[in-house]
Amino acid sequence: MTRSDVFRAGDVLNGYRLLEDFRVVGAGLSEWSFAERGGRMYFIKRFLSPTFPEDDAPGSERIKAKKRTRCAAFEAHHRGLQAAMAPLTTYGGNLIATLDIFRIGSKYYKVTEKVDAAGLQAGDVAALDFPAQLVLLKTVAHSLKILHDLRIVHSDLKPSNVLIKRTELGYTTKLIDFDSSYIVGSPPPPEEIVGTMNYYSPELVRYIQGGAEPGELSEASDIFALGLIYAEYLTGSMPAFDAAHHEAAIAVLHGQALKLGPSRAPAPVIELVERMLLPDPAARPGVAEVHSTLMSLRSGAAPATTARAPLPVRPPVVPRGSLPTAPSGAGSALRGKGVRIAGRGGVSAAPVPAVGSPAASSPAAPAATGRPGSTASDRPVPGIEEGRGRALLGKLLRKRDGGPR
Repeated sequence: MTRSDVFRAGDVLNGYRLLEDFRVVGAGLSEWSFAERGGRMYFIKRFLSPTFPEDDAPGSERIKAKKRTRCAAFEAHHRGLQAAMAPLTTYGGNLIATLDIFRIGSKYYKVTEKVDAAGLQAGDVAALDFPAQLVLLKTVAHSLKILHDLRIVHSDLKPSNVLIKRTELGYTTKLIDFDSSYIVGSPPPPEEIVGTMNYYSPELVRYIQGGAEPGELSEASDIFALGLIYAEYLTGSMPAFDAAHHEAAIAVLHGQALKLGPSRAPAPVIELVERMLLPDPAARPGVAEVHSTLMSLRSGAAPATTARAPLPVRPPVVPRGSLPTAPSGAGSALRGKGVRIAGRGGVSAAPVPAVGSPAASSPAAPAATGRPGSTASDRPVPGIEEGRGRALLGKLLRKRDGGPR
């Protein structure tokens, strides 16, 4: 780190006064802090990669030119998303988009609104009554609809990227972290995919393994991930699936249907969420249908009962303080970089079947509930060869971003 990259609490960066020193949480690839400007509070992230090579940086001109090209692509990606989302996002809204991005010295900085989250986890949401749950389902669907109306795929939906904020009337959600977002049909190369495997869609798994084209990745990939989040909000856990498949998307690709467990939600909501988890992207509802279906339900109305088993009695929710939850980097489970999938010249892997293939339509083994609350770091990756390949993967999984929001 050069002298120009060393900043402490009280220093001013591009008009933002740091309120505390930058810190790395979870040995991640970014550093985090809070800042103040014009009486408002902000979250500020410093990227540790890429680094811009200044004129006096070591290395040949050829290497420095290559690094500058990468930095130019990084800037273009982030500024393009910022420009696309700016007209539809405001300070205090439910879509916490990038407000500013700049470079000082060799490091890039991103600024967003600071959100004081309530600290509720999926299990806490499942303990709320349905009207309170419905507000959360509606608000996150509305935020995602803003993105999808712009033909932007979030690409890293998971509970830690949906912050839950307490309001005077209850709770609402804030959708964060668009670092992995892309325009429909134009995802990054498979080896650069970043995200949490627990919430991968079936088509994203196939894309990483070389069985799907970029054009097959659309907004429907987000819908699958959102369906998994909704399942956790409504039932407290992922839908049940054969534990041998490790991840929901893998189970779906092998012909398993994902069904929700006991819930307070009415039948139309359960049916909607289960359609969001269908293997065929074209068969899933779009976010407009998801949002309109939820909006058609009256928050104060007593939901219709379902034929499902009675919901276990849960203790009342006790908010876990006002400390914000970790940003999405905290759960980043896999950088495709360095983990090569079979068919791409690296570690051997058993490819998952395409939707509709004989293997995909074969009878599934008896379902076992996916472990609620587990992360990709404590689940093996399907098909990755034991030994050196898994050891390499373990090292990659330990390289996490994390920090307060």
